[in-house]
Amino acid sequence: MPLNKEGKKIIVDEILAELKKSSGVILTDYQGLSVQGINQIRKNLKEKGIKYKVFKNTLIERAAKEVGLEELITDLSGCTAIAFSDTEPILTLKMLNQYALENKEIFKLKKAFIEGQVFFGDQLGRIANLPTKKELIATLLGNMKSPISSFVYTLSAPLTGLVNVIDQIRKQREESSL
Repeated sequence: MPLNKEGKKIIVDEILAELKKSSGVILTDYQGLSVQGINQIRKNLKEKGIKYKVFKNTLIERAAKEVGLEELITDLSGCTAIAFSDTEPILTLKMLNQYALENKEIFKLKKAFIEGQVFFGDQLGRIANLPTKKELIATLLGNMKSPISSFVYTLSAPLTGLVNVIDQIRKQREESSL
């Protein structure tokens, strides 16, 4: 059933709102994917707080032009669904890339808008292999903690050595008094 002008305006406004607040937007081609497949993707992404919706290309184009994302919609064709991520765009791309690798014939990544830049083609696979924000923070904290731990160990080593020497002297005296 075709949409009237008011219905289209509502959908364009919805896309606009998501584009403005999202740090990551990934366009996918789901042609050949069953409804159950789309619902499974939607469910998996929703568990991580990521929205995944199917829109008409013309409505996506209107919203993207209004926000100034013409790069994102060049060569837009076929069946398009969009994943909107407010906090973890790399995680979103990782999840969708994994699904695309498992279902090469029926699901493809088209383009991504992440942190102010548009990516496409093999760039998407390379970005999907990057660590997530949480993984990077954990690595950074581990690297920051390492020198401090080494420093504390170095400072405590002479004291530990002294305690060991005193303990050995005590054991020798106990053995000699027996």
